[in-house]
Amino acid sequence: MTGPQAACPNCATLVAQADRFCESCGAPLVEVPEPEVSRVAIPRTGQAAEGPCSDCGNSTFTDEYCTGCGHRRAESDRDEALLGAMALLTDRGLHHARNEDAAAAGIVSDAVAVVVCDGVSTSGEAQLAAVAASKAGVDGMVTALAASKGAREAVLAGLADAAKAAVDVGLGGDSATAPSCTYTAATVVPTSEGAVEITVGNVGDSRAYWLPEPPTPAQQLTVDDSLAQELITAGAAADSEAVQRGAHTLTRWLGADSDAKPWSESSVHTITPAGRGWLLMCSDGLWNYLPDAADIAQLCTGLDTAAAARTLVEYALDAGGQDNITVAIVPIGEFHEFG
Repeated sequence: MTGPQAACPNCATLVAQADRFCESCGAPLVEVPEPEVSRVAIPRTGQAAEGPCSDCGNSTFTDEYCTGCGHRRAESDRDEALLGAMALLTDRGLHHARNEDAAAAGIVSDAVAVVVCDGVSTSGEAQLAAVAASKAGVDGMVTALAASKGAREAVLAGLADAAKAAVDVGLGGDSATAPSCTYTAATVVPTSEGAVEITVGNVGDSRAYWLPEPPTPAQQLTVDDSLAQELITAGAAADSEAVQRGAHTLTRWLGADSDAKPWSESSVHTITPAGRGWLLMCSDGLWNYLPDAADIAQLCTGLDTAAAARTLVEYALDAGGQDNITVAIVPIGEFHEFG
């Protein structure tokens, strides 16, 4: 060894000052900066509704309290956020008293993690499970990606963290009515060959779609964990009465009353799309009215991600808005730019 030397701080072996790693123990010899991580989650608490008081019609507020009746201003029915070029939007819908959907996203280096959750309305305080699972799932995936773990490993880590979070919010209560939710997640990771890998994982019936540029056909990437899907797999017609009755009867979900590991190996899979397109994830508040990938893609044509998300949500509202509606859109192109 020639040139200036120093001792490895881990094992004291002499190393060259220009070395980045110790040849003896493998310890890094230069400080490796932590990758920068950006996150966003919706709905955010405290997002006040615009307009007059929903209780008395008065238009004057002080510290978010109505000066006419004294009631606190209602929270907004809608929340939306951008993270880089990604768009996330959630809406209460027209008939639910509250929004039990949630979504979250994160960017670390040049990789993306996204989650959409839908609270199971037959469970108590379902929104707590959706919020906790969406945030924990993104955090788990981002942590794994920052540690240079593979995309599949990252999605599985997010699933495990989300499942635990959904259980934890129901601790101390009756497991039969504890908060529960669906979960659909994805990572978007560039490969060394210049392509992009999309890895999706799901529990329940929130969905992920790949919407490529025409003429390549759009496709649904997830398979619902529902009684309807099991009947279709067994040979029942998609428009049969039995399938329609079981459309929203879940066979898997996250929560205290779910299985300890409510997903299978086939719940996670990867595609490597060719060319540009959008990854779209949504709760059943959208796909109830727009289940076909081609129809979703047609509505989004020519729009940016934020405008597309609003268009899809407005479509669901115009069609009836029976459920909460949540949409997350990730643009994917040959440059894989999100900032």
